[in-house]
Amino acid sequence: MSTEKDSMLRVRLTKMQSDELDAIIGELQAQMPEASVTTSSIARYALEKYVSDHIAKRDGTKIFIEISTADATEEDIKNLYDLISKLFDETKENYSPMVNYMVGEILEPVMMKMASLMKPKKPEVRDGE
Repeated sequence: MSTEKDSMLRVRLTKMQSDELDAIIGELQAQMPEASVTTSSIARYALEKYVSDHIAKRDGTKIFIEISTADATEEDIKNLYDLISKLFDETKENYSPMVNYMVGEILEPVMMKMASLMKPKKPEVRDGE
């Protein structure tokens, strides 16, 4: 169900971005069918988040870290996971709950990425099997 507003927003996206947006919308609609997620609702949310993140960066009320894992090997990821686990345990034992919380917030996206990379690969199911 694409509206004219949705179509106008998509004009500025690359094919890859548009495909990824479709995947995100499909995923969100499957999780919350009552939410009626559209291109324009995601664009509105993204703009609001961009503005609030910009304000938070400017005011120093949030820390933003972006790390590329594109060139990391599986062994790099496992080693990093071990280091992060030790660091997180150490903050829990030796620092305030606020420091432990902040470390968790910083490391959670990295740990989630690592967990998905470390899952055992499922064998592909071929047609007719």
